[in-house]
Amino acid sequence: MKPFKLDQLDLDIIEIMEEDCSLTYNDIAERTGKNLWTVRDRMVLLKQRGIVKGCRGDIDYTKLGMGCKAYISFNIPAEKIDEFVSFVKGEKRIKKLTITTGSRRFSIHIIGEECGEIRNYARKILPAFGVYDVDFEVILDEVP
Repeated sequence: MKPFKLDQLDLDIIEIMEEDCSLTYNDIAERTGKNLWTVRDRMVLLKQRGIVKGCRGDIDYTKLGMGCKAYISFNIPAEKIDEFVSFVKGEKRIKKLTITTGSRRFSIHIIGEECGEIRNYARKILPAFGVYDVDFEVILDEVP
């Protein structure tokens, strides 16, 4: 694919998608003042280029009985990383795995009915992957 440069319409579409990714092409066209087909074509290109990777719901897990959300940050031995990543992909309660630089390179965003349940889950599951230097942080609130 040839190199590309984002223009103002691309940036506007991205901003709108960040606010509400459930909007239709027609909704986005109305908000940008552009033709429906222009918006559709741009959306297709943004997806093909990997800029728009998907659309996810903003779920209020407390209304589903999940009263605790937490970040668990830790390190993991290099030989266990692939195994752990595969494991995380199959775990419904783990909502996101983030890999960063810094003192604790791995962080999972996890939900549970209560915080003690998450703590017990982590104590049971994480040692199998050799995790160390663990930090458990309860999420009090999130602001989009």
